[in-house]
Amino acid sequence: MSFVSLCGTKILTQIVKIIYHKDTKGMNKEGKKENLLLSWKEIAAYLDCNVRTCLRWEKKHGLPVHRVDEKSRATVFAYKEELDDWLVQITKDKSVRQEFFFRKFIINKDYLFLLPIAAAAVILIFLSFFGPGTSEMLADFKIDGSKLIILNEEGEELWRYDTGIENLVDGEAYRSQYQFKRMEGDGYLLPQIMIKDINQDRKSDVLFSVQTQDDFGEGDLLCFNHKGKLLWTYAVGRELKFGSKVYSADYRIYGFDARDLDGDGRFEIIILSAQIPFFPSQLIVLDAGGQKLGDYWNSGRLADFAFIDLDQDGRKEIVTVGCNNEYGKGCLIAFDLKLIRGCSPQSDDYRCRELGAGTEKYYVLFPRSDVDMCMTPVDSISMAKILKNGNLYCRSGHSALIYELNHNLEPVDVRFSHKFEQKHKELLMDGKIDSRLDEEYRQNLHQGFLYYDGEKWVPEPTLNRNWWK
Repeated sequence: MSFVSLCGTKILTQIVKIIYHKDTKGMNKEGKKENLLLSWKEIAAYLDCNVRTCLRWEKKHGLPVHRVDEKSRATVFAYKEELDDWLVQITKDKSVRQEFFFRKFIINKDYLFLLPIAAAAVILIFLSFFGPGTSEMLADFKIDGSKLIILNEEGEELWRYDTGIENLVDGEAYRSQYQFKRMEGDGYLLPQIMIKDINQDRKSDVLFSVQTQDDFGEGDLLCFNHKGKLLWTYAVGRELKFGSKVYSADYRIYGFDARDLDGDGRFEIIILSAQIPFFPSQLIVLDAGGQKLGDYWNSGRLADFAFIDLDQDGRKEIVTVGCNNEYGKGCLIAFDLKLIRGCSPQSDDYRCRELGAGTEKYYVLFPRSDVDMCMTPVDSISMAKILKNGNLYCRSGHSALIYELNHNLEPVDVRFSHKFEQKHKELLMDGKIDSRLDEEYRQNLHQGFLYYDGEKWVPEPTLNRNWWK
């Protein structure tokens, strides 16, 4: 209920209390004695109305009056006690209560002093439903310089927050990464701003990732409640040493999502971030209150994630895709929500000893094709999504090869996109490759997958034997 409507309702409640108190006092001031009222005039005075109203109440509502001679309509008498009991019973009917209220309050001069109050209450209630009130429903946003501004459904400002960052990206950039992930080229743009009920209290919250024009000075995810109060801030990344090199804490958020992955009614927040400008990347999972549930570091960019129940136990795993810089291949990593920590399986300069071994259930390396090897030194998987048949769809970022994997993360299909076929044709004409796109080519890709078993890479779909440790 709006403030205006609440005020109007309170005023009317007070009016009813005043009337009830006065009437009760008047009706009972002489107690329950059987004092007679010997005329219509006395009865009308006792009921605080006129004689014509009493006659109508007798006919319509059975007002308890008596006559010395039932054949005569002139001589009447009544008992106060019976009139009191009749009033209690008859006003249990809602329509009768409304009539009594109208008669006693609107017409009776004793209550004229309440007319201005009642009129104000009616006006307030009317305005709450039909007036120009402001909706408090969070519906949209805009960026004004360093400020985030949240709007309602009518485009009116509800609240604003100043980030203090002069080179904050503009509203158009945030609009392209608002609420849902969207296709761009051969991959997705993940959300950088989201309006969603994160903690399931039936009030919208705002998740906002700080993004700058030069990619530096960012890396904070902010959470606001529906009134614009900053609930928490989470800073991604930290300084870490991979091999013999130390990489600074300059990280940027590539995007995030909010999902209820464990069915407890509250959302988990999944974030992808990466060091600027080098290879370490971080997958982070927070609870609705901004507390870290787990994080994992990969030696290569992470581009997308999906949620799939791989072992059919009713709880979804987090699957993230990207690349592994050491091996120059696209990768897929699957996690149990409750066990996310450590670093990807690496050696030498791509390994972070401080983080320890990762808890990934699966770490999969995708095959390289002669097409993408002509295009880039490091291939990547840029997209992951769940198909209607329950399988996982993955697409390589450079060559646009399409893979379909089952729940064991085994390839069940490899398809050549039009982009891949065109690029293959161009490279063939330039003499840079000499392969043919036939079934043998496809089978070589099928057989090129590698799985980390906790110690080494194997060609068969295999769980990491150490994921639960």
